[in-house]
Amino acid sequence: MGKFTVQRVKAGFKFNLKAGNGQIIASSDMFHKMEDCLSAIERVKACAEAPVEDQTVSVGEPLPFPKFEVRHTDRGGIGFFLRDGSGAVLAHSKNYTAKRSCLAGIRSIAENAPDAEVITG
Repeated sequence: MGKFTVQRVKAGFKFNLKAGNGQIIASSDMFHKMEDCLSAIERVKACAEAPVEDQTVSVGEPLPFPKFEVRHTDRGGIGFFLRDGSGAVLAHSKNYTAKRSCLAGIRSIAENAPDAEVITG
């Protein structure tokens, strides 16, 4: 079972979603308030099974939000962003070297996020 870990950072709070084996699946950007961070976690849970839009290949019309966007990263790999219904980025992945691994990370969110425990500290 996955878990969200919330950490205090220099100017606010951020979260990581971890799989049952402790590996980080997705991370957030920084939030100024704890309640905003916790709200984003609830939206990740709600959007965990959103469709995937692969922006590394030519696609027709963009999918509506919420969705996962798979993209080339500026570090030469592949990564994803999870966007909520308004298009705001809720979480992002690490830099993957293979698209297959990136898509596995997205599947892991669908498996781990909906019932994940939230640990603040």
